Amino acid sequence: MCKENGVDVNIIDLIPMKFGDLDVSARTDHGIITLNYKLLCDGDFFKDISYMIHEMDHYFRQCLEDTPSRGADDGSYLDNEDEQRGFQRQVQYLDDMYGENEAESYVDHLLDHHDVKDDEEREDKKDILMEKV
Repeated sequence: MCKENGVDVNIIDLIPMKFGDLDVSARTDHGIITLNYKLLCDGDFFKDISYMIHEMDHYFRQCLEDTPSRGADDGSYLDNEDEQRGFQRQVQYLDDMYGENEAESYVDHLLDHHDVKDDEEREDKKDILMEKV
């Protein structure tokens, strides 16, 4: 992502991140990434990095691009192209680190969490989210 955005990888050290009480796993607002404090308790920091990857995509969009990202509450969450892009990065990371089965399992969990039941809609969304795998 750093290379694609024309920045040195060391920018990661400068991205403001904190833990907070959220109703979601993570959020980026005005270039500040907040991770749900519950992630500190799940015992799987290495998989939790995938949330940071997702949010760093939003950070780069918010801070380095000319157009703002659409908010998570702006329309259907899983149809939001900015969210899809973040999830694609997150799923790509999971695939790279843990394999395609783990990436696909995460996508299935995500679709279940967002109550996507229609088979055709589910397959379409899964194809989009797994695009980089």
